[in-house]
Amino acid sequence: MKTTKLAKTLVAAAAALLVAGQASATLVTVVRTAGYYDPTYGGGEFTLKGSPWANPAHYALETLVDGGFQTFCLEVNEFLSGQPLLAVLNTVAVMGGKGGGSPDPLSIGSAWLYKQFAEGNLAGYDYTPGAGREASARALQETIWWLEDEQTSLPSDLTFYNLVIAKFGSAAAAKQDYTVVNPNYRVAVINLWGKDDQGNWTVPKQDMLVYLPDGGVTLVLLGSGLVGLAVLRRKG
Repeated sequence: MKTTKLAKTLVAAAAALLVAGQASATLVTVVRTAGYYDPTYGGGEFTLKGSPWANPAHYALETLVDGGFQTFCLEVNEFLSGQPLLAVLNTVAVMGGKGGGSPDPLSIGSAWLYKQFAEGNLAGYDYTPGAGREASARALQETIWWLEDEQTSLPSDLTFYNLVIAKFGSAAAAKQDYTVVNPNYRVAVINLWGKDDQGNWTVPKQDMLVYLPDGGVTLVLLGSGLVGLAVLRRKG
């Protein structure tokens, strides 16, 4: 899909304003920990370190790893090179991915699944590091990508697909914009940015999930310079 020039310009400008204001941006690192992801697979669990937004009280011990919290990708074709990365708190994915638009609002299905995962309550998820957790991470990642229209095929493991369909009743319901339908899960998006050749934070990187304190999504909606861009859409 092609990104509109207007969308690219506005998102870059909004990111620059956030950096200048220092209110909603910070530097983070993202790493992978053996036993928490499938090493042959590009997605799955990542450990995000340095975020001021995650509330450790909401995360289970199993999802707080090596000084950071476990998170998942929202897009299939953006990467994490050039760390540290600039992190901006938002409610939408921006400037990447294969489907859903840019900005791309987070689905209610992804928000619910990540909340359950972060709290250590996701049914069917193997939280013990090793082959079982690696398989669970891959299954959840594929389900999130399906929910965000990043892949058209169903997940190869239907464990979490079946959960989200049972919860919301249909694929269409599970893919609805979660901040419009029910923003009570306190899940938001961290947009990551890298530097261009001139040293400016304008290169879009992966977008990832975070579980916020009480009232967190409301704060994001009020404070993010990117929320107003949600009316823009990437054209196919």
